[in-house]
Amino acid sequence: MANEFTAVLEKINNVVRADKTMRVALTTVLAIHKPRIFEQGFSAKGVKLGTYSTKPISISKSEQARNTGKTFFSGGYAEYKRDIGKNQGFVNLRNTDQMYGDYGLVGSGQSFGFGFQNSDNYRKSQYAEAKYQTPIFELSRYEEEILADTLFNQIRNAL
Repeated sequence: MANEFTAVLEKINNVVRADKTMRVALTTVLAIHKPRIFEQGFSAKGVKLGTYSTKPISISKSEQARNTGKTFFSGGYAEYKRDIGKNQGFVNLRNTDQMYGDYGLVGSGQSFGFGFQNSDNYRKSQYAEAKYQTPIFELSRYEEEILADTLFNQIRNAL
C-alpha cells in the first residue's frame, strides 16, 4: 500500500515539476492577460488605465508610429493616437507595437513568467505603471484563477 502512495506522489511531483505543465498554464493565461493590457486597456485591478491627453503636443515625424503628415497635434496625444489608428478612447499602451510584440512568456526550467526580452520595453512598462499609479502587468484575480484551474487540469489529466 505504501509503495502505491509513493508511486502516485512521485507521479504528481513529476507532473508539477515538469516545465511543460507550467508553460501550458502560463500560455493559457497569456491569451487573456496580454489583450487585457494592450487591447482592452485594463489594469490588474480591472480598472481602465485612463484616457489620452488632449493638451496640444508636438511629436516629430521620426517619433511617430505612422507618418501622420504633421508634427503638431492641437488635440494632444489623443489626436495623434487617432491619426495613427490606435485611439480606442482609452489608454492601451500601443504606439509602435514594440512592447506588444515583445511581451510574452520568458524564462526556462522551473522559472517562468511574463515579461520583455528588450530592457527598453521593461523600462516603458515600469514608467506606465508609475504614470497611471496602478499595477498593469501583474495577474488579475481572474487570470490567477485561470492559472490555478489550468494547472489543476494539467495535473489531473497527467494522472
